[in-house]
Amino acid sequence: MKVLPECVALLGDLVASRTTDRSHVHAALLRGIDETNARVPALDALRVTVGDEVQGLYASVGDALGASVALRNALFGTADMRFGIGGGDVRIIDDERGIQDGSAWWLARDAINAAEALAGQAGYTGVRTAVRDQRQAAVAAADGMVRLVDVSVDALRDGARRSLIGLLNGLENAEVARLEGITESANSQRVIHNSLRVLADAITAVQLLP
Repeated sequence: MKVLPECVALLGDLVASRTTDRSHVHAALLRGIDETNARVPALDALRVTVGDEVQGLYASVGDALGASVALRNALFGTADMRFGIGGGDVRIIDDERGIQDGSAWWLARDAINAAEALAGQAGYTGVRTAVRDQRQAAVAAADGMVRLVDVSVDALRDGARRSLIGLLNGLENAEVARLEGITESANSQRVIHNSLRVLADAITAVQLLP
């Protein structure tokens, strides 16, 4: 049995949808997963498991966070997701069928449950991610850092969120303005007034976590 002693598991599930058409949401989820897998390197690519739950395996917390950010951005306007990230070991039970076990998965499950419970508390409704990491490389502050990013993103209006996504995707101001149907000056003001460059820097920084 193959064992990966130091890796990071990512679990995600849908928490909100802007449409009652489940087939539309599922199709958007599959497209988002394809986009995410093309952008973020994985030890085991992100995929749908049971229902609309997704899972993937990564070399670092930063890569797992990168995948969660990419998938949430891809789904923005259609649905939202919650994520649990667990750092530990993984045992490959059945590689052909994708059956895995190990502390990374147990911790990822604990993390996603913790994120759900926390989001139900007053003042924490914007929380979408939790980290539980028992690796030697673990950064104790990671869980608090991702919560701060989550609630900062949640506080944005839809237009500002789309402008943030444009920044994260490396688009020029003119291109974001064109996509939004607004002037370049209006998008620049949106970026400035919402401190979107600072937030984009923070999102990029957490993706460097070991």
